[in-house]
Amino acid sequence: MRIDLRGFGVMGLIAVLLATAGSAVDAETVKIPEAKGAPVLLDGLFSPGEWDDAWQRDLGSGVRLYLKKMGGHVFIGVRYSPFKGSVADLFISPEGRAIFHLHASAQIGERRVQATSSRWENPEFVWGDTSDWYANEIRWNQKRMDQLIKEGHGQNEAQAMSFYRYDGFEFQIRASKFSSKSWLLRVEAPFPPDWERPIVFPAGTAMTKTDGWLRLILD
Repeated sequence: MRIDLRGFGVMGLIAVLLATAGSAVDAETVKIPEAKGAPVLLDGLFSPGEWDDAWQRDLGSGVRLYLKKMGGHVFIGVRYSPFKGSVADLFISPEGRAIFHLHASAQIGERRVQATSSRWENPEFVWGDTSDWYANEIRWNQKRMDQLIKEGHGQNEAQAMSFYRYDGFEFQIRASKFSSKSWLLRVEAPFPPDWERPIVFPAGTAMTKTDGWLRLILD
């Protein structure tokens, strides 16, 4: 949007700047629906009927986000069409300050993201730390992979060719993991070959600041 500032006084200019700044960080709010259909099996296969009762959003580039809750748990699905050996990253903040990063790929793990006023330090994941949550992992047929390498395929190519079938990642998070009944959520969906340019939802948001993140209402 291009705004013609000619003719605005100082107070008018300030008002315009405040209005445009506010619109850049407006957050969408979603009340997570209660599941009514089939339960979710955390196998990475979005089976027929499994997510039909979820809130859904197309994130672009074949990525779709699903949200629902059941029995004191929140279910979050990140589906790829087609699946490309991708990964999924969830950033959740229960009160807008502490940020928890839940990662799923060939390993699952968690870390707490903290930003400082001077610089941001990249904290290490605690792999296997899935306290009060879980998700499917990417797995592959090692025997087939070894055979493909013997046939001349590179390791990465052989591994990708040996993946078991997946549609994406299915997360199950205990609602009591975070004390708040309102979570802020940000999703990153990286996939090859351009790992450095993931699909980000909400678009334009940062991993260390919760401005503009999706607000989830659990009750």
